Amino acid sequence: MAGHRLFTSTFLLDTAISFCCCLNYFTLLINITGFSVAEFGASSAEGGLAAGIYVIGGLLSRLLLGKYIELVGRKKMLCIGLCLALVMSCTYFFVSSMVMLYFIRFAHGISYGLSSSCTNDIVAKIVPPERRGEGMGYFLLSITVATAIGPFIGMEFGHGGNYDAVFSVGLVMYSAALALALIMKVPEETLTEQQVEEAKSFNPRNLIQFSAVPLAATCMVFYFGYSGVLSFISSYSLEIGLEEAATYYYLAVSLGTLVSRLTTGKLYDTRGPNIVMIPGYIAFIIGMLIFSRTSDAALFLSAGFVMGYGVSIIYTICQAIVITKSTAHRYGVTTSTFAAVVDLGSGLGPSILGLLISSIGYRDMYLSCCLIAVVSLVMYWTIHGRRVTKRALSKA
Repeated sequence: MAGHRLFTSTFLLDTAISFCCCLNYFTLLINITGFSVAEFGASSAEGGLAAGIYVIGGLLSRLLLGKYIELVGRKKMLCIGLCLALVMSCTYFFVSSMVMLYFIRFAHGISYGLSSSCTNDIVAKIVPPERRGEGMGYFLLSITVATAIGPFIGMEFGHGGNYDAVFSVGLVMYSAALALALIMKVPEETLTEQQVEEAKSFNPRNLIQFSAVPLAATCMVFYFGYSGVLSFISSYSLEIGLEEAATYYYLAVSLGTLVSRLTTGKLYDTRGPNIVMIPGYIAFIIGMLIFSRTSDAALFLSAGFVMGYGVSIIYTICQAIVITKSTAHRYGVTTSTFAAVVDLGSGLGPSILGLLISSIGYRDMYLSCCLIAVVSLVMYWTIHGRRVTKRALSKA
């Protein structure tokens, strides 16, 4: 049974490193728009670009550097990414213009994309295949906890305008992550000569795992809509008079995510994806609808719980499916491709939705996000869900 263990020391350390990176990500994300407005008089669209360009940097690093993870070594690439992230965290204290902020955010996104690609690659390698849904769910609890703590810390510091404290979170988190990475024992791939040559070439087939793209595109559309919640909740809650409730919003999201990840991974492993994906989409759409209309604190937080339940399912299960379709020496490229395409939605969302806010307001913008989630659901069913159902019926 040793080969079926999930909670090895490597798994726990990798999860802790992922938590450190994600906590800083959410702490910054919740504040970067407000920081742009307060310090440089930026518009909502300009602040949204400062939030989104970080994700674009991560997208490019995943696409261009993902293939080198197995070639250079998982641990070495992880340490490189964390060192760069630590350096970039220092530069926030010296930002003097929006142009400089855009550059810092882009470079920081590159380091985050590389670091998170490595942690995802490592966990894909060490989780037993027959427990992949369960294992990925537990690993992604690092994001769940970070989603609760990061925005809470960020909003506490940001409301007082203490942005130096916000930026200090990155120094602490990346220092801790680097220390953990240095002591972690990481399994490495032994590549054949042909695989080494493929990794060194710049053929698009070696940069991208094309089998991962369709489901990644499904998540991309989904996260395009969800990014509006991540980027504009501070401004939205202030407008609707729920600023205090918003402090606890991500705690509610995290509780929903926790319930989801503790229960749905095993269901996926034993009964397939549709049994969890369809309810996940429905939960998110209902939650977003409530979120866009309510001015009641209890309903606002309940919407967060329901949305958190849905969000965790969509990403976790789609990622587990694409990893299952990949070979071990392509795990780095697979996880990088998946995350890069999803990041495209998260990166473009704040900028485009920021423009939409000026035309139709926050509430109708979030109502539009419900329709975006429906589009993602249709994409999932067309790409994968209906095929799973047909296979199940043919076996019956």
